[in-house]
Amino acid sequence: MQIQFRKLQPKESNSYREIRLECLKNFPENFGSNYQDEKAKDVLFFQPHIEKQNTNNFIIGAFNNNNLVGISGFNRYESEKTKHRGRIIQVYVKLEYQGQHIGSNIIKATIEEAFKISGIEQIEINVLTNNVNAEKLYNKLGFEAYGVQENYIKIDNKYYDQKMMLLYKTVYHSKYN
Repeated sequence: MQIQFRKLQPKESNSYREIRLECLKNFPENFGSNYQDEKAKDVLFFQPHIEKQNTNNFIIGAFNNNNLVGISGFNRYESEKTKHRGRIIQVYVKLEYQGQHIGSNIIKATIEEAFKISGIEQIEINVLTNNVNAEKLYNKLGFEAYGVQENYIKIDNKYYDQKMMLLYKTVYHSKYN
């Protein structure tokens, strides 16, 4: 199996929507967004960015034979004071493709594309503390925890905490270049 990683093209906006809703439906405890809320929207957050090929807000897709099997989004902060930062969000690999290093490779592809953007110096990523495998992966890629937000989300009267993590461009480049 040969998995390819690249930015989604305008014609793939609806494929993004399908996989995004799938991840929210199948893994509600791993994401801050809610399936029902997102499904009710005509347009999801990244769809206009995909369609306009926005360099500051994009989705990297993992493709197996032109089928989208994973996503990882990058969202640059817009404020003059914070535009040196961005965040990786909406990371998901279809269940049948998990355990094949697709997650690590799609995040690496996202990091590399994000650090190509002029002025980006650091990337944030957040993980719910119950998602131990994702946290291990983020650590392996060089992200370091800088805080925990308790009771970040609540599902069926159960709270989930969120760990906030950060990667500096200089750290990443020293590790992978």
